Amino acid sequence: MYLKCWGTRGSLPVPMNNTRFLALFDDVVAQGKKLGIEKAADLLAAAKTGKLHHPVVYGGNTTCSEVGHDGKVVYFDMGSGFREAGTAAMQHGVKEFNIFMTHMHWDHIMGMPYFVPIHVSGHKLNIYHVHKNAPEFIKINFNGVNFPLTWDQLNGQVEFHQLKLYEKVEFGDLSVTPFVLDHPGGSFGYRCDAGGKACAIGVDGEYKRLTPKELGRDLQYFQNLDLLLFDAQYEMSELASRFDWGHCSPNIGVDLALREGIKIMLFTHHDPWATEEKLRRMFANTMKYMHSQLDIYSDIWSKVQPDGPRLQMAHDGLTIEL
Repeated sequence: MYLKCWGTRGSLPVPMNNTRFLALFDDVVAQGKKLGIEKAADLLAAAKTGKLHHPVVYGGNTTCSEVGHDGKVVYFDMGSGFREAGTAAMQHGVKEFNIFMTHMHWDHIMGMPYFVPIHVSGHKLNIYHVHKNAPEFIKINFNGVNFPLTWDQLNGQVEFHQLKLYEKVEFGDLSVTPFVLDHPGGSFGYRCDAGGKACAIGVDGEYKRLTPKELGRDLQYFQNLDLLLFDAQYEMSELASRFDWGHCSPNIGVDLALREGIKIMLFTHHDPWATEEKLRRMFANTMKYMHSQLDIYSDIWSKVQPDGPRLQMAHDGLTIEL
């Protein structure tokens, strides 16, 4: 099983303008000087091999993730990263796509009008959703005003599939099961199981329910995970002023991972205001927090992996093999 991130920003895409590029370039040069690198070719090689800060850029597309196993592929959400995902798949001859929607907020559906397969006959999009009004909320964007084409003008086939909570859908050996996340208007996570591995899509979520009792039936979908894609949009100091916005902080994800034995915590849904410098600082602080708490859960992690959960900040284009 693998997970690929096509979009890792939350709320809004973040374009790479000239000012931002030059700031990043200055940062790369400064890192190179600390390592004694002066030649441009050596600097580029250092960036490609991870000797500098990695990634150099986290990316600017909004949420879209891909999970695959043994030739079966499913996608989660249709943020602006969905456009690139579709183009890449078409280049490999893919004609049918299975998409699972967490919720209907704009940053999770904005990529669909630019998903090339829906405009090409012979291609099919299966959209799986828990929200009963998902078809209405998606179709309304194709009204000839918000987007030049109307729904009836699409050349590809789009079919909606209403899901029941906690009932899995199977694609060969790959199963996908929806569960509840904490988010205004309702949001749903998905657990993927295949080949003895398991990962979960935990975006968008504020994780107000944390204890096993509070999580109730949803607890099982966080247990025995190899990877959790976790909504970590804000620093802990920012959460109080953003209560009920539906997003979380990396430290809360660490608490969940330590308690439930989640092997890889992949932090995503980066705030559009967050610079690369801020995201690196958030990650460094999260690592410190994890190490400060690890001894408390030594009975769990001594049996799983002694160094504790592997923490990582997601970036556009990242692929993790499980």
